[in-house]
Amino acid sequence: MPATLSLVDLKLSCHLGVPDAERRNSQTVLCTAVFPVPSLARAAAGDDLRKTVDYHVLSKVLRSEAKRIPRKLLERLATDLARVVCHRFRLPWIEIELKKFILPETRHVSLRARFGKKELF
Repeated sequence: MPATLSLVDLKLSCHLGVPDAERRNSQTVLCTAVFPVPSLARAAAGDDLRKTVDYHVLSKVLRSEAKRIPRKLLERLATDLARVVCHRFRLPWIEIELKKFILPETRHVSLRARFGKKELF
């Protein structure tokens, strides 16, 4: 099994929701992203950030993409996030989980999906 890195519950600010009124105001969605480490041995041997994924930069890319345009569906947001990250970091796959806090009777609504390059491009 390949080594993975995880960003857990990264706060994303976005305009999301089917009703226009829901999209009007920014809301916080939590994003967990799991993605492969390109070469654990090379990164570890040289203690070299260039041999792995810079998760600080990746988190900034996720936050920027989330707020770029309004979206109606979690499915669209997850796909857009996966597409930009896989392209920018040349990842073969990424798993995205989004948590949205919209139904008062629930802790959250979530979507989890694994995206490969073939599904995205």
